[in-house]
Amino acid sequence: MQGASEGPVWYRLEKKLKTWAIQQLARRAQRKAVNVEHVDWSNIRRILVVRQHDQFGDFLLTTPAIYALRRQFPKSFISLVVRPYLYPVAQNNPDVDEVLVFRSAGFLRGMIRRFDLAIVFNTVSHSLSSDLIARLSRASLVLGPETPTFDHCATNPFYTLVSPVDSAVKHQIQRNLDVVRHIGANTSETDYRFTLKDAEHRSAAHMLSEHGGDRIGRMVAVHFGTGDVRKRYPISMLADVCNGIARRGQHRILLFQAPGEIELRNELLLQLEPQPISAPAMSLRQVAVIMKNADLLICNDTGVLHLSAAVGTPSLSFHATSDPAVWKPPASRHVALYASDGEISSIPVKKALSEALHLLEKGELDSP
Repeated sequence: MQGASEGPVWYRLEKKLKTWAIQQLARRAQRKAVNVEHVDWSNIRRILVVRQHDQFGDFLLTTPAIYALRRQFPKSFISLVVRPYLYPVAQNNPDVDEVLVFRSAGFLRGMIRRFDLAIVFNTVSHSLSSDLIARLSRASLVLGPETPTFDHCATNPFYTLVSPVDSAVKHQIQRNLDVVRHIGANTSETDYRFTLKDAEHRSAAHMLSEHGGDRIGRMVAVHFGTGDVRKRYPISMLADVCNGIARRGQHRILLFQAPGEIELRNELLLQLEPQPISAPAMSLRQVAVIMKNADLLICNDTGVLHLSAAVGTPSLSFHATSDPAVWKPPASRHVALYASDGEISSIPVKKALSEALHLLEKGELDSP
């Protein structure tokens, strides 16, 4: 029993130690605030963008802000810091010059340079490691949002430029844009910035054809899992939606699965008629390529939803724990069904099927 309690005890102790250290830093080494109007922005040659925490959906929600930054500083060299699990969605980003993977040898080499401006997108949760990376960049200008801050700290001692945070309900894309708007970077473009290579299209199409997906472009992709059971649309209800689509005879159902979801997949397979295409385990970028060739994605409130938006595929998603007005991909081609009572099973099958068929019919009308 003692061993079981060591984890939480040490976690609380570590948190208290970090809080104390940050409070001391705030008192003794608070960086001097800089007035935006007094900065000569023509001298910004190297920019470090830090978004190495949170999930890959959160990262994609940041890409319009990075695009705005590129427009504002078209000749600057922009480096982006991410963790390994975010690299697949940051890879080949058209608005950055290099992607540095945190804690890799390439990261250390990249950080040897001195940066003129570092930007920390601490918009969803506060990341102390992100702040430290910005400090290590030796940039005299470090930009970050006013909140959230580290526990029990009124301000962030690392930032010299602090973007104000609007208390109104606002989409997360706009939250990220607010950070760079503080220094004059803005855009009305809210599509995610994500690029696939031709070779990736060819390899994923070949993999799909080997598993019965020989009619690419006439598929409805379904991602049925999520780590949080509160966000998972019941398998039996999802099966009814899929069967309703299949009965039209125009689309095949393609199932995506994440690691550890075999039992859920098998449960869904038993209830589907006719049998769907069951995709093998794939990398995130392979999933993106195949999803791009689907006419619709049906999924829970997970990162895959944002991946569909990144490749331009319409989506129907189920939400119960977070407001889709704040979190779902923008644009009318992404329909979010929200269980405002917090019970995802309260979303009617009839409503879900109707919305799915409407999106498919709209896509057929919009096709050349």
